[in-house]
Amino acid sequence: MNEIIAIRVDGNSEIGFGHLMRMKALARELSKLGAEVIFLSRNPENIEGYRVLQLDWQTGDEEDLRVEEILMNMQAGMLIIDSYEYTQERLDRMGQMALLSVYVDDLNRQPFNTDFVINGNLYAPGLPYRGKARFLLGTKYLLMREEFVGVSPRLPNRGVEHVLITFGAADMENVTPEILRALKIYEHFKDLHWHVVIGPVFRNVAGITAETRDYPNVTLHYSPVIKDLIDFCDISISAAGSTTYELAACGVPALLIITADNQVRLAQEAERQGMAINLGWYHELDVARLYSALDKLIINYELRVQMAMHGQELIDGRGARRVAAILVDEMRKNK
Repeated sequence: MNEIIAIRVDGNSEIGFGHLMRMKALARELSKLGAEVIFLSRNPENIEGYRVLQLDWQTGDEEDLRVEEILMNMQAGMLIIDSYEYTQERLDRMGQMALLSVYVDDLNRQPFNTDFVINGNLYAPGLPYRGKARFLLGTKYLLMREEFVGVSPRLPNRGVEHVLITFGAADMENVTPEILRALKIYEHFKDLHWHVVIGPVFRNVAGITAETRDYPNVTLHYSPVIKDLIDFCDISISAAGSTTYELAACGVPALLIITADNQVRLAQEAERQGMAINLGWYHELDVARLYSALDKLIINYELRVQMAMHGQELIDGRGARRVAAILVDEMRKNK
């Protein structure tokens, strides 16, 4: 059995880029340990720096047969799957192959009989997982990009001047212009500088530009180095996806807005553990509550300190390193 690891993942403007981002983070650490990583994806155009084998759009059974053929031909020692499309039947089939099988999960929708299941989310330890898999649960195993590894502890500035607004690489629900529209009638709008992230596959740039054209205190950042922008800002308004963890790792208090079903648990748990404020679903957003939450963060320095400390205590960014070490060690044992 060779030290070839196949990763099955997709990422595009329709489903978002979170799955792809965390698989790239894990691939980086697997490669450092000497493994050869090969991606199997319908979106090879969004994966750079690795060998990628393109998969066609097929039914689940057809794709599984194709993946099994690829794995056999390359003599892979491990298959890692990060996709919500895989049913229990499909995962059981992959778990019966003569290689190490790993599933990266968020939802706990079924029993798991792959060799490993990874869920690095804040809420994962509280989920009633079932099955024969070995479960790696919680932020100790959170898969994050290298720039968020071991960030130095940070205390917030006394005053709040810069506010980050970020809704992912695609903003599929077009939340950004709606938030800007609401903020423009916020009492302290003109007292703050608003930094708006425009992701690489935004389809609503014209609407955002129209909302901000006459406001010098709003800066649009096109596909920025997100770590640098997070570090620059004092607080944030963000979708409750993977950026939640990046903000926490950097000690930036966050107001979270839910834009997808798989963000509900994270928004709730992040608030429960004191590292963010959950404002609920974007389509049910209470503007008065948004203003109140902003006021609370701006006025209450001690609250911001507590949120920053809780976030950095919970998120150290080393999850990909830990997971890679466990998986490669297990793969080598099975040789």
